[in-house]
Amino acid sequence: MSTMKHKRPRSHQFILEDRLTPPTYQVELVSSVVGRNTVLCVGNDNGLDFVPIMVMNSLSDLVKDTEAKKVIVYLSPDDEAGAKACCVNEKRVQRHSAFRTFRLEGFGSEQLTAVPPDCDVLCMQGKQCLDALVSGTLEFSQIKLIVFDDCHMALDTNSSYASIVNLLRESPYHHSIRIFGLTASIISTILEEPKELDNKIRNLEYALDSFVETTADMSAMETPAVNREEKTAVYEADVSTGSSADQLTQTIRSVLQHSYHFLGDMIVSEADIVKARCINVAKKDKSKLEILPEYDENAGGVPEPPPLSVEWYNMQTCKDIPRRVFEEVETTLDELGAWCAGCVALNICSTLQKIVEKTTEPFTKTLLQMAWTQLKYIHMLVQKAAESMMDEQELLQLSTPKVRKLISILKSFLPKVEFEITSAVSSYTKNADVSSEDGSDMSDLSDGESNQDPESFTIARMKQEASKDNVVKVNQEETTLIGLVFVKRKHSAFALHKYIEELCIWDMDMYFIRSTYMIGADADEEKNDMMKSKKQDQKLLQFRQRKINLLVGTQLLHSDIDLPKCNLIAMFDPPGSYRDYIKSKGRAKAFNALYYTICSVEEKDYLEKCLSNFSQIEAILQRKIHECTSPTKPFSLADSELAPPFVAPDTEATVTISNAIGLLNRYCAKLPSDMCTRLIPTADVKNLSSGYQATISLPVNCRLKHTITGNVMPTYHLAVAAGALETCRQLFIERELDANLAPIGKEYLRNYIQDAEWERERTARQSKGAPGSSKAKRFYNKKVADILSETFGPGDVCYLYSANLSLSIAMDKDKHNKGRDVFVTQHYPYTVGFLVKEKLPAVAEFPVFTRSGQETVAITFCMECRLNQSQYEKVKDYHSFVFHNVLRIDKFPLKLNTTTSTFNLLVVPIDSGQQQIAWEYLDRTLAKMEEWSERPPLFSRKAAEFVFKEEDFKDAVVMPSYRNQDQPEFFYVAAMRYDLSPKAPFPSPELYSDFYTYYTSKYGLAITNTSQPLLDVDRTSGRLNLSTPRYINQKGIPLAAATANQAKKKKLGTRERQILIPELCDIHPCTASMWRKLVCVPTILYRLNSLLLSHQLLSRINKGMNFPSLSHTNIHSGGKLDLGIDFSLLQAPSNLTNQTDGDNLQTNQNEDDNEPVNQCEVEDQQKNGLDSAAADSEENAGASSDEDCNISDIDTDVTDDEAEEDVDSIPIDLELDKEDNSQCQGPSVTTVLHALTMSNAGDFINLERLETVGDSFLKFAVTLYLFCTHPGLHEGRLSYGRGKQVSNFNLFLLGRKLGLAEYLISEKFEPADNWLPPSYQTDADYVPMEEFSVNSPEKESKEGSPESGTVKANKNSLISYNLRTQHSITDKTIADCVESLIGCYLTSCGPYAARVFMAWLGIDVLPSRRPQGQENKPQDQDNKPQGQENEPEVSELDYGFKLPQPPPGLIKGGAEAERKLARLFAGLEQFEESIGYKFKDKAYLVQAFTHSSYIHNNVTDCYQRLEFLGDAVLDYVITRRLFEDKRKHSPGVLTDLRSALVNNNVFAALAVKWDFHKYVKCLSTHMLTGIHRFVQHQKARGDKIQAEQYLRLSDEGESDEEVEIPKVLGDIFESVAGAIYIDSGMSLDTTWRVYFPLMRQQIVKFSKHIPMSPVRELLEREPETAKFQRPERTKDGRARVSVTVAGKDTWWGVGRSYRIAKSAAAKKALMALNAMES
Repeated sequence: MSTMKHKRPRSHQFILEDRLTPPTYQVELVSSVVGRNTVLCVGNDNGLDFVPIMVMNSLSDLVKDTEAKKVIVYLSPDDEAGAKACCVNEKRVQRHSAFRTFRLEGFGSEQLTAVPPDCDVLCMQGKQCLDALVSGTLEFSQIKLIVFDDCHMALDTNSSYASIVNLLRESPYHHSIRIFGLTASIISTILEEPKELDNKIRNLEYALDSFVETTADMSAMETPAVNREEKTAVYEADVSTGSSADQLTQTIRSVLQHSYHFLGDMIVSEADIVKARCINVAKKDKSKLEILPEYDENAGGVPEPPPLSVEWYNMQTCKDIPRRVFEEVETTLDELGAWCAGCVALNICSTLQKIVEKTTEPFTKTLLQMAWTQLKYIHMLVQKAAESMMDEQELLQLSTPKVRKLISILKSFLPKVEFEITSAVSSYTKNADVSSEDGSDMSDLSDGESNQDPESFTIARMKQEASKDNVVKVNQEETTLIGLVFVKRKHSAFALHKYIEELCIWDMDMYFIRSTYMIGADADEEKNDMMKSKKQDQKLLQFRQRKINLLVGTQLLHSDIDLPKCNLIAMFDPPGSYRDYIKSKGRAKAFNALYYTICSVEEKDYLEKCLSNFSQIEAILQRKIHECTSPTKPFSLADSELAPPFVAPDTEATVTISNAIGLLNRYCAKLPSDMCTRLIPTADVKNLSSGYQATISLPVNCRLKHTITGNVMPTYHLAVAAGALETCRQLFIERELDANLAPIGKEYLRNYIQDAEWERERTARQSKGAPGSSKAKRFYNKKVADILSETFGPGDVCYLYSANLSLSIAMDKDKHNKGRDVFVTQHYPYTVGFLVKEKLPAVAEFPVFTRSGQETVAITFCMECRLNQSQYEKVKDYHSFVFHNVLRIDKFPLKLNTTTSTFNLLVVPIDSGQQQIAWEYLDRTLAKMEEWSERPPLFSRKAAEFVFKEEDFKDAVVMPSYRNQDQPEFFYVAAMRYDLSPKAPFPSPELYSDFYTYYTSKYGLAITNTSQPLLDVDRTSGRLNLSTPRYINQKGIPLAAATANQAKKKKLGTRERQILIPELCDIHPCTASMWRKLVCVPTILYRLNSLLLSHQLLSRINKGMNFPSLSHTNIHSGGKLDLGIDFSLLQAPSNLTNQTDGDNLQTNQNEDDNEPVNQCEVEDQQKNGLDSAAADSEENAGASSDEDCNISDIDTDVTDDEAEEDVDSIPIDLELDKEDNSQCQGPSVTTVLHALTMSNAGDFINLERLETVGDSFLKFAVTLYLFCTHPGLHEGRLSYGRGKQVSNFNLFLLGRKLGLAEYLISEKFEPADNWLPPSYQTDADYVPMEEFSVNSPEKESKEGSPESGTVKANKNSLISYNLRTQHSITDKTIADCVESLIGCYLTSCGPYAARVFMAWLGIDVLPSRRPQGQENKPQDQDNKPQGQENEPEVSELDYGFKLPQPPPGLIKGGAEAERKLARLFAGLEQFEESIGYKFKDKAYLVQAFTHSSYIHNNVTDCYQRLEFLGDAVLDYVITRRLFEDKRKHSPGVLTDLRSALVNNNVFAALAVKWDFHKYVKCLSTHMLTGIHRFVQHQKARGDKIQAEQYLRLSDEGESDEEVEIPKVLGDIFESVAGAIYIDSGMSLDTTWRVYFPLMRQQIVKFSKHIPMSPVRELLEREPETAKFQRPERTKDGRARVSVTVAGKDTWWGVGRSYRIAKSAAAKKALMALNAMES
């Protein structure tokens, strides 16, 4: 059997092992007040201002008495200040509690008659209360609590406070009325004798019948116990020996005395005084002085001072500046010696020089120059003495005994490491001019550090660098110096640091010291001095990192600056008060720390007396701490035998009575809590006749809700240990401790299978991307629908389908830049069809976008047929003709192979009337194709007169035969121009006279028929992706059309048209009407395969789910594919015609917006703009237009009025409680197609909207399941379990098992590049290499493609895959697809069907009955041959089970619990009225407002679990509200709105707006202080709510920072939502009806103007010039970030995190940029 041993976590290094962790002193104080009359000495802790409110809330069960109305009387003193305090107290109570208050404004009993009957708190002055009690208008029977502000007034027996207490003593209600006093005066002054403090406390206790509690400097007392030693370092004064050092000191003193006499003898007139008065116009920085206007003697009298504040009138005259600097040098000489005096003199010279430069008044300038000269002379004297020094002893002689005593103390920390230094050079010998290192100067007026000559400290720096290794060796030892030296004066800190730094160069025993200094900013100094603050922060950072081990500073270091534990505190100047003493002493936190006070022999007795008094005061105050506990006696072996240990069954780990307390403390420390809360166990020990017995109570969010009683023990401490031992045993039974008896943290719901899969994936990954992330990219085969994969040959049964196109919406005439009528597809006799092996299910209609506009494609079954060998070969030839000669995408390495291709389908022409294969048209086309392929080149043809036949050029496609045959261009014949002939005038007569001359001169061609008409033609479409329109972006916003003048010019001018000569053109075998349909074939087949894949996946899912109302055979696959855009914007007002003659052939304008208009060919096409032969290709035009299709983040097409109207018109009831649609057959195929289409596919449809709502419902469903099935788990474990379920990695695993990657449409459809035509396959011997960045999956380049001919040699950056048959998909994309499928089932079938789908996938959202060991999850499709998918096994699952009902809000039963609940609920009726909902179970509402620190509520849980649920509830209902908006927000807008509304900042601000904060039950002054600040901020701004971080910006400087938003405010807003949801029977509609009115204004506002973070706005505004710098740490531990906009300026922001600081900097930059532009 082994005894349990725990390694103490770093974060729990101060966990107590021998006693229960004590509560925070605020909690102890409130507990004390609840139990007895108490006086609280608050000292200067402003946070304790909220203790009265906590006391009132804790005593609410007494105040809210149902039998008789009781009030709280809040008293303040009778003077004018007391009247103001009365107002402040009332406002504080109103703002931070739900108590109803009333304040008496005058004296007299009649004032009380106006008190409302429902008043809870009476705020009045002492005399008002006394008068009311005496007159009988207020009786003690009506009072429950009296709060005395400044209660020390009761020591005056004639005061109203004393009289009230005397009346209370005589009252029968003396014992039922609680007294609570507040005072700050007991230790506000230094007392001669400590017993005076003791007597004062006793007198106050007697005067108020109370017990005095003190919190003076409790922060120092709360630190873990350290073995701190206090010492007094005494030095003796020097005796003058006439040494050179003494002579130097006397010389400096003589110079100073002479300067004083000079100033004293000078007579200055009144006018001179006024003229020389220096006024600080900025912020009273005396280093920046301005002089008043010069005195005019003729003006008659002395001019009046400027109209400034009174304190500025009292500025000293021009003689005071020199006198003050001389005094500063003299004081330094007396305290630190001649060397430091010279250092200070030189530093002040720099300041004086700047003042002289700014001064224009001659008299003042003369005095300043005199002072500068004297100080420079003093520095020269010291420098001369330094040049003659030979060793460190001579340098020591230039200091005082006090300094030398400090040096001896520092040397006592010399590490035991040998070090040798060979030479040294004094800084004085090399440095003739010392200035501040930050560019400023050091005086009382400024802060800076001398900037030494680089050579002066070369040896010192070399020595310090060389010693770093040695320092590291001893860093772990307790003797390593980490020290603070406290001084009173700034110059003392500066000079002492410089002297220590200089001495380290000379004295080899001080090599280990690396010092710096810090000084605080006075109230009259600039607070926005950027350089100084940065310098201070850098010093603090170096001190924390131990790069500096000695810090010399002023009282700034007494404040709450984050410093490491120091083992040396040296008080160079003795503490002036008890507060200085206790705060400086509190810095000595290291073990065996030393606290030195340095004084002279003469001061020793007085100092020791003061220190003794301070120690006694500390002891007195310690005794007054409520139930202060001291370290207990260690456990003995005999104690361990009193209670048997508990042994874990499997591991035999043991917990005994000696270590049970430590284990219990560690367990409580791991419970979830915020920074303001310390969760601890408490013990109630009873003294029984047989001994002591302890009852242990655990924190409210612990799984053990009941108390645990231990065995009876002989002593108090053993009883607590026995109770802790029994508690540990029960914690193990409840699985709160693991097999090794260690506390189980959030990993309670750990999924070990998922963790193992994560580790396997992480180790197997070659790229840097983590599994499940957007950077983890994998390669998958593109799937073809199984029904299209079957091969067929001659004699096989096959099925003929036609793709009927009908023009739905014609193109707007403004887009027709040549005045053409649109081409009406359905008016022509032939259409496109295809043959497949299997009969297809119903296919939804879908649009394609041609030049004519939007055309609807309907896939229609024609007939069943069998092809003989001849017919089969003809069909294959026609199929090859289509893809090779018309579409021209049959390129290497593609090969036509109808037997081995994975996509088997043959394209055929169909007779539109008979709906069968048009064999005649097919034969004619193939015959023409044979003639076409055998035609001779134009230049080799026999010259014969050309005979023009009109029928040959009707509905024809022509090719200029004289152009490049390798890349031929084809044109539709739009019209035959009989008004033009080859002899017609050429459009550019300055170049050629006619067309005949142009062709014969340019090409050497002979035109035999000069009377033939010319052809007006349009280029054929080279854009094969017709799934999206060209003139509308993906937001549905029309792109800019040509102006009216440009359109008219293009319609009428021959220069703007493409004109060809028939004799010089070849006629293509394919007709123009069929060509226009054939260009739609790639898009039609691409969309057909996508729809069939969606049908196949949907059938597979429905079959696996085995859900009653869902069928895998009867799937809703018809209907129409909705792209979500109103394409009526394309409609042309002109009438459509059905004429088919050549003169009226209906075409539209050229496809390419950016392409030069097709014009008649001339030689200098660029100059005249007539030739289109070299124009951009259609593909380039398509790419150009796609750039205009980027989705905007804001719905610019929706006006503000429409937005508000839409919000008002939407009903509050969203019908979210309707579980399922019994009539629903499942999602439609088109909806599933949305879910399978990625956003980067460049389509109008994508998964983002469904993914957004699916993600929200997934979070909600998992949250509800965990909440209901694990009633005892705290929020930390629930959040961990939810995170594992909804993580992208888990969803990726589930999606991969389902094989989703092969179904996805993940890239833009490019038929010529990444699409495999039907019946084709790639050459098996060729594998293209595509290069892309693994870390940037969105960007793929083709530099390594075969067309380039080269492949980069870096094998690590190249991944081989075939663009036509494979695609690369990130893990996160698959996870997003899973969420979008959830959204499909949710929006189509209802929440329950969506839960069943998630449960089938493997997400725990429903309890199900499964056979033992049987899983119903999709099988992993990895490493399986293409096309051989294993369907998931269908187990017999019973999904009829509903989720278990949540536990009741009351965790304890019985009448007493009900009564306590009623008292806790008192006052919350107002809240129910304000939100319009009355709770059935009041415990839920009490729980929703109970913080984990509120120990007085032991009948309900804290709000953490409800907050966990409410967060998901609000997220879901808000997301569904936005999703159902009739404006159909785009995915980007939907996501931005969701992020803006489901936001802790917004929730916190709403909680303040609707007074949620008044009902919070907590015992944390830090939390209440934070709430108070945020409430003040919000009320000052009129409850303005914004989504981004709240920032408090000053006009200048770096004080720009965030307004800290207490997390508790957002938490309670969510927890109340969770409480309403549970109380209403888990009704989402009820929750939304309550919360929609609360959030309506924000929904309207954000819908109009979608919030954007300052960082994002700045980067979008200045994408190239804005740059954020790396964060820095400020002296108080916050982050500071700067942003620079090149060419403009730099701005800073600070905050508690990098994100907040960055936001602050960006917001200030935006404000400045806006000001510049205005």
